[in-house]
Amino acid sequence: MMRHVLSDELGDFAAIYDEDVEVVSVSRPQAGACAVFSERLISSRQIPHLRWMQAANDYNAPAKVLPASIDVDVLSALSDTIAEAGELLGMLLDCEQVGVRLEILSAPMCPRFHVDFVHCRMLTTLSGVGTDWIPNDDVDWDVFMDLNATARPVKADAEIHQLPTGNWSLLKGGKWSDHFDGVVHRSPHVTSERLLLSLDPIL
Repeated sequence: MMRHVLSDELGDFAAIYDEDVEVVSVSRPQAGACAVFSERLISSRQIPHLRWMQAANDYNAPAKVLPASIDVDVLSALSDTIAEAGELLGMLLDCEQVGVRLEILSAPMCPRFHVDFVHCRMLTTLSGVGTDWIPNDDVDWDVFMDLNATARPVKADAEIHQLPTGNWSLLKGGKWSDHFDGVVHRSPHVTSERLLLSLDPIL
């Protein structure tokens, strides 16, 4: 049986190496401040869809990519968040580079439940509603594999979970191992805007 870890300690990310752990989600003390500056970014329309690759230990990399027009305090807080998350992934997974994606979403980016064919991915909803996901043991795999199905691929006695806004959430992907197919998840079906940060270790 697979399980997920909810914590407020960064050290608990090490649980991702446990064979029966599929998600580790850690609350951050600065989540409230992140939500404030994220809402400012959304309202100001200063963040386009940004994607880049950086050295995991390059603390200055985000500030070089983010638009210089962003308010100084917002730019500093956002840069620190991205840099700290990248540094953590570098140490945790022994990777030298991370791929970063930052975007404002006003509609579901991935509305259908799916699995990412990556080693793992860190998702952080900085503002708005968090990502939907289904624990592996609760997935109705017949529905999930049917591309024509309109029903949600969740067993009748189970629920869809949601990653908490502001948490750093690490999800195993389809390439993690031969014994796990990856975390089943999707963008939340909401019309409100959200600011999503994702980081992929380059392994």
